[in-house]
Amino acid sequence: MPRPQLNRARERLVSLAGAGLGHLDYYAAAMEVVRTAIPYDAMCIGSVDPATNMITDSGKVDLVDEGDSTFLYHEYAVDDVNQYVDLAARDESASILLLSTGGDPARSARYRNVVKPVLGAEHELRGIARAAGLLWGAYSIYRDKDSTAFNLAEAEFMAGLEQAIAMGIRSAMVAGVAQQTLESGEGPAVLVYDHQGRLLHATATAARRVADLGGELWGRTAVPVSSVVSALRAGRAVSRLRSRGADGCWYTIHAAPFTAGDAVAQIAVTIEQSRPPEVLPLIISGYGLSEREAEIVLLMLRGESTHAIAAALFLSPYTVQDHFKSIFEKVGVSSRREVATRIFFGQYADHQGARASAAC
Repeated sequence: MPRPQLNRARERLVSLAGAGLGHLDYYAAAMEVVRTAIPYDAMCIGSVDPATNMITDSGKVDLVDEGDSTFLYHEYAVDDVNQYVDLAARDESASILLLSTGGDPARSARYRNVVKPVLGAEHELRGIARAAGLLWGAYSIYRDKDSTAFNLAEAEFMAGLEQAIAMGIRSAMVAGVAQQTLESGEGPAVLVYDHQGRLLHATATAARRVADLGGELWGRTAVPVSSVVSALRAGRAVSRLRSRGADGCWYTIHAAPFTAGDAVAQIAVTIEQSRPPEVLPLIISGYGLSEREAEIVLLMLRGESTHAIAAALFLSPYTVQDHFKSIFEKVGVSSRREVATRIFFGQYADHQGARASAAC
């Protein structure tokens, strides 16, 4: 595929990353950029919680939402080729199902149970988006049986966009101001599923929070809820992730088993408003700060002086000042006070009075 075409697509994606779009608007625009270079019949793209490598949300083109639970179960619980977590461990970030199965995609459980019968597709190209060693996003592109198969040039093209897509997903994660408060008075939303992932019970708070996460309480399961349920059914030790709702609220979603002997009888899922210690590292990472810069920001948010930060991290005050300059540039501010406003108060404290009656 011509390099000028790749460069144009990359430039458009980088431009989108700086446009201040929310995650769903970014997904739609990014998928349109991909489509101009690689024709497809359907596509999905979503963010990943880099702490757990679990999918937190998704945007789709010509795909049914009803397939989310089955898709995620196969991603976490079924051994298969080209799973996102496996791609994250490779040098290449994009792979074609047909080639990975030796020309026989039916060898893939995902193809047999999801791609062909649920999504109605024949060909799959999927990949991941990493930045600074962290997994931020994943995507799958599909063509139907009447379309040509994906080729290596197209996979290489998508791999060439990895950094730009990761940058866009990170930027969309921190875009805008989360209009929320730290206390809602509602308490956590609790949902109880059977061992096969079917919803049995839910608290009154659950409907609104599931809707904010893009689902319907007794209909389509929200993507992050499906992720933690599927991961627990797959035997993952950690089934917990952070996800931002459409209304700007950050949620921590956690799944835990009710056991009968050694078997999982039911699964309890809690959806709670995230507290600053849970979300601040994710937000800080979203600005592309280095590990040292993140340490400095956390100390800065605690109100530590330049000399105190230097002493705590065994640095000189001049080195800390140099880190401040880099932090200001990445966050898009010009002072320590603005860093605190952008990262902490912008995510948690703004609009408290205006939204007291509709808090998260």
